[in-house]
Amino acid sequence: MYQDKSGLFEDFGFKLVVINSLLEEETSFSDELGEMKEKYVDDFDETDADGYECIPEMVQFFENLTLTKEDLALVTELAFDGGEEIYFLLMPYWDGESDEFEVKSFRGFEQLPNLKKVDYTSMCDEELMEVFTGAGISVV
Repeated sequence: MYQDKSGLFEDFGFKLVVINSLLEEETSFSDELGEMKEKYVDDFDETDADGYECIPEMVQFFENLTLTKEDLALVTELAFDGGEEIYFLLMPYWDGESDEFEVKSFRGFEQLPNLKKVDYTSMCDEELMEVFTGAGISVV
């Protein structure tokens, strides 16, 4: 399936959760993501492709994206919710119900030095949240 080719995180789904938390921030990848979004998402034409499938160019962008230490330091909160913007950048008609982006591992979360809060709704087994609570991170 999909993977984090940068090696920062064991789980691509977790990498997406991290990237999602940065979408409103000024990051090392903001400009490039803006161009990708404009080219592949904003003008998405459902007659050209199936909106229930991932846009290959967006998947490749996120798989290869290497987050800088400065990017990682901006992460203070993570949201585990199928309705987050990141998923629609990958699959315009995603319904939040399938498991393409399900998170199985948080390995690498230690690289988020300012993470203080996790908002849990879905996208992984609730038991996994113990990793965060055990590290003193608030889970709501």
